[in-house]
Amino acid sequence: MKKKPLTLLIAGLLGSTAVWAQPELTLVQIGEKTVERLESIKAMAERGEGVFERDGERWITYKDVEYRLSYKNDIKFPFLPYQGGDDTPYRNVIDFVDESWEFMMYNGGFYLMSREFGVYESDEQGCFVEYIPAAHGSKNNDGSYAWERDVTYRTETNDCGDLVKPSLTSLTVSSVSDLGASFDWLGQNPSDKVTLTLTNLSDEEDARRYDAVSAGFFIGGLKPETQYEVALRSCNSVDCAEPQLVRFTTQASRVGFADEIPTPNHLQGSLEGGLGITQTHTSVAPNGNELTGQGHLDVIMNRDAMLLFTPSQGEEINQIRAEVLLDGEVVHSSLMLPPSALAASDQPDNGRMKVVFSHHAWSLPLQWNWMKPGLSLRLSDNLGREGVLSQGEIQFGGAPELVIQNIDMGMLIEPRNRNTMIQNLPTLAADYFQKIPASKLVMADYTPAHFPIVTMPNGVVYTDKSASTGGWHSGDMREAIGKAMVSIGINNANVGILTSAGYTQQYNRRFNHITAHTNVGVYTKKDTDLPQVVVHGGSGGGGIVTLEATTGNEWSHELGHNYGLGHWPYMASIHDMESGWGWDAFHQRFIGNLHWKGSVYTQQQGDDIVPPFKDAFRFLVDAQNGGEQEYVGTISRFTLEHPAQSRKAQRWMNSGFNLDSSSPSGYVQWDQATQRYQTVETDTPKPQQTGVPVVTLLGIYDPLNINPSQVYPPVYSNYGNVFELPQSEQGEFQPEGWQAVADLTPEQIASDVWQTLRINGEQQRVCKFTYQAANGDSAVFVGGVIPQTNRCGTGLDLQWHVNRDMQSAPADYELLSKYGVGAVTYAPTPEIGDVELCTLNKSGNDHDGAGFVVGSYCQQISGVMHKYGKTWRYAFRGTEVLRPNYQTQGQCQLDVEFANGASERVLLNASRHSVNESNKFHVNLPMDNGVPTSVALSCADANGETQIAHLTPDQNPPIDQLKGPIIIGQEYGYSQVVDTIPTFAENQALLNVDFATIAQFDAYVAEHYGRGTLNNGVTHSERRAGALYVFLNPELGTRDYFAMRQQDAGAFPVDQADNQDWKYLGSAEEHINFAFNPLQFDRSSESAVEAKVTSYFGLSRLMSWDERTATTWQTMNSAVFVGQVDGENHYFIQKRPGEGDAFPANGEANQDWYFLGTDSTIQAYLDELNRDLASFERAVLQWHQQEVMGEWGSHGQRGKVNDIYQYAFRGGYHYYRLKTESYGYFPWPTDGNATNHQWEYLGQF
Repeated sequence: MKKKPLTLLIAGLLGSTAVWAQPELTLVQIGEKTVERLESIKAMAERGEGVFERDGERWITYKDVEYRLSYKNDIKFPFLPYQGGDDTPYRNVIDFVDESWEFMMYNGGFYLMSREFGVYESDEQGCFVEYIPAAHGSKNNDGSYAWERDVTYRTETNDCGDLVKPSLTSLTVSSVSDLGASFDWLGQNPSDKVTLTLTNLSDEEDARRYDAVSAGFFIGGLKPETQYEVALRSCNSVDCAEPQLVRFTTQASRVGFADEIPTPNHLQGSLEGGLGITQTHTSVAPNGNELTGQGHLDVIMNRDAMLLFTPSQGEEINQIRAEVLLDGEVVHSSLMLPPSALAASDQPDNGRMKVVFSHHAWSLPLQWNWMKPGLSLRLSDNLGREGVLSQGEIQFGGAPELVIQNIDMGMLIEPRNRNTMIQNLPTLAADYFQKIPASKLVMADYTPAHFPIVTMPNGVVYTDKSASTGGWHSGDMREAIGKAMVSIGINNANVGILTSAGYTQQYNRRFNHITAHTNVGVYTKKDTDLPQVVVHGGSGGGGIVTLEATTGNEWSHELGHNYGLGHWPYMASIHDMESGWGWDAFHQRFIGNLHWKGSVYTQQQGDDIVPPFKDAFRFLVDAQNGGEQEYVGTISRFTLEHPAQSRKAQRWMNSGFNLDSSSPSGYVQWDQATQRYQTVETDTPKPQQTGVPVVTLLGIYDPLNINPSQVYPPVYSNYGNVFELPQSEQGEFQPEGWQAVADLTPEQIASDVWQTLRINGEQQRVCKFTYQAANGDSAVFVGGVIPQTNRCGTGLDLQWHVNRDMQSAPADYELLSKYGVGAVTYAPTPEIGDVELCTLNKSGNDHDGAGFVVGSYCQQISGVMHKYGKTWRYAFRGTEVLRPNYQTQGQCQLDVEFANGASERVLLNASRHSVNESNKFHVNLPMDNGVPTSVALSCADANGETQIAHLTPDQNPPIDQLKGPIIIGQEYGYSQVVDTIPTFAENQALLNVDFATIAQFDAYVAEHYGRGTLNNGVTHSERRAGALYVFLNPELGTRDYFAMRQQDAGAFPVDQADNQDWKYLGSAEEHINFAFNPLQFDRSSESAVEAKVTSYFGLSRLMSWDERTATTWQTMNSAVFVGQVDGENHYFIQKRPGEGDAFPANGEANQDWYFLGTDSTIQAYLDELNRDLASFERAVLQWHQQEVMGEWGSHGQRGKVNDIYQYAFRGGYHYYRLKTESYGYFPWPTDGNATNHQWEYLGQF
């Protein structure tokens, strides 16, 4: 008890403070019982029971104790000293309190207070029960009293310290399933004792009581399709709240997919159960995934997850609290969602048996930035048990990142413009992300590529059709242009490789970068000379994807080949009970591994035999086993991979690098053993910039200028990497090929431009000479220069007609330059002609020399032996036999010019990468200078520079139509997908609808924007990207609507704008017409305005200002207020539940209230409506924001949806709203239902 000095207070016994024990009765209940007891004694006195007189005063005996009576028969209590007094007379009457309560005497009565929380303030504020018997002053001559005071009974609770009167509100059934339900409410204080009672309304004996409950309470073990009632009661030491009641009906029975699967224990402690860390698959455990079946994937770092916890079977659990820790520090603590709130699946409503993932799994969203080494979890239930997953017990599988570029192309024909991925990039990127073990997906697109002329690497040029027939899987342009030049070209450009052999499809993967293309070309029809258009598709691998369809299993299957996945994986071709379900984090839905629509049968693939689930559904098959069609469920257009396949994909992704600008090389790689990323070295340059808009230059060129070259039309993307371009220039030209030593200067001979070979264990300059044997035979041999004699010799291991080495005459030989063009050849004899040179590079001194290439051997002319008497002939094996080659000392380059005067020079390889084909170039340039105006390709050699190709690019490429990049995952989440949600102002369908009430508008936006749910952050609080929220803006007094961009979104912006957490959609004030709809308002004269307003909103009564604090989120939209302002009724709608200052008196809305009108203004409006037809229709058009009344039959019986039409019928005028663009006759107004699929009947005049 807390007391402050009182001048007139007679203090009672304070006593020692007892150990606090919660009394059975609250302060308010004690006050009520006190009144009841004292009034009963007063009634006894009035009946004369136990009453006697003493010394002129009336007394009463109550329970053997004598008490004086007031003049109105109220008992008076005796004096109670401050210390040492006996309060027995008090407790004799107030016998329902224990020693934790004390009495303080005052004016024959008392203040009764708790020793723990009682308070009496000098201004009579506090926390107490007050009783003061009636009293009076001296009697006047007329028999009256100088003053009188009636009996006082008062229970004061306005200052009970931390205790306040319980005030439970907003009891809701927050989730319900067939076997369980959870409940939320507001207003509970820490000191409140809340009791929940659940009753089966069809069986009153089926009732349960739960004490000490708190919001978020779950009850399981319910019966399907059964109505229950929940009663919630809350009391503390001060008072009890009004009981809250709610009824609900459980759902129809469902089967739990995982209910019968054995639950392992992953926790240490008294709370046991299995954990699933669900990102793409529910089957991912914290560790040991490599031991499950054929191996399941590990936890993905830096990616959102849904934590699933299935407790071991035992006592009923009503609440589980989860703590998320990083390096031992708690970063998050909250209740887990109960099994009744577990996410739904993608099962369509098609009349088949309903399946949920689990009836027993609790869930909790885990943020992406928690998902890394150092993470641990601590779970505790309402039974006091605790289970811990310690730090280090989660095995992560890296945070691989994936970039997929998408391009639509046409070869000798315009592209088809049917690339669904590009057309729906945000939503399909989010969809595909759910199927891959990546932490971040970048889905980017290129402008379409149209190649009206096609130059092939072999020099063939097509202008109308390819010479080959072509097919879905075949075609020379398909391979050389679509795959090699475009897909591999874009891949190479993004790792800084500028040129490569024309036909090569080598995947120079540094980071995970794949280019997917749709491709159509003109080919020659088989056995004719006629053109035919061929659509390519159906292949993937090596960084390339060639597709006809960019959704469905074709995408899933071919992308899978890029991840190293082969056909018909062993024991992983068919899903089963062990493979688990998929998870869609964007939609917050499970992806079932059951075929919801297909026929039911046992499946077999090799040794894998999988019976159907519950004889009701067959299991899905993996993408590499034929896959499934799109939309097996209601959500996804891609195939759910078997988790063993996803593990392989995860391993493939981690074998590549992640881009990291902080690394010296620009790349890092995941180390599974150490569970961290490490820097790596590469043979490609570090990007200067990553993920920036680029123009990609592609083309075919021949440095020898033998084959035609072509600069292809540039393509553009908003996401690419750029590099520092090579700047070296060609120096002085050196001699090339074979050079007669006699024609060289001493300086040239002494230079290091000459090639060497190994002879007698040392490197010698390569030379060739003509040798004539004693028998007159002559041949050309290649050997090494003998500096001491200035001769060219073959060495001792190469013998022909003589048993010693062959040598030239002094200075009579040719040297082989490092520089030249084409293959290094020589002619051993006129009959053999030019052949490719090869040299031996064996260790030791026994096998030396040079020869020419014949198949897979290096050999010599007939009769040449090595020193051991065997034919001189060696197989190509490793580096023991070499093929010398030339370096090109010319220079090829791209010269790119821009409209702003800027220019770029890009140096290209000046020699062929492959001797028999042209090169291709693939270069990214940043878009800093805009679209190129000129691209010139030239090569220079000792004879000068030659331009071999030129292009003037289109100056208006459709860059503005690019959809990407769309970045999903990590800190980006799904915000870009949310950004594609149209605002209300962009939604023509919404703009065509007329809304009369907040309830109508909320219902519409919930259905079209929120999947049926409108969150308010109080009674509904979905945490998912795209969740729809309403915000009652206190700054502007508006009702604003937002889509959540990030799961951890913070406060709403108050300026009706977007921020990083929220996308602003619009406000209700822009779309709700608070004026009364002429066609819905009661225009009769039979009722008062107040009754008409009540009827208009479908209410039983209007509320008063005093009731403003009683509204809640559930009741606010159906509450209309009426109040007297200046002597007449004014009508209002509340803007925020439970809040609001005084009604505005100026006839306008303010921050708290929408103004509807007054009796007089509404009556004037009614008078205008009833004046005549013209006035009425004018008001109808104005309310519906329509210029003219719709006229049946106009515009060929086609109209604007939601327009209002008049129908003159039997002397009256009837009005209809158009529901479809085309229409037929109006339904007759006299029909029982005058509304049909084309017309909605609104009313008549």
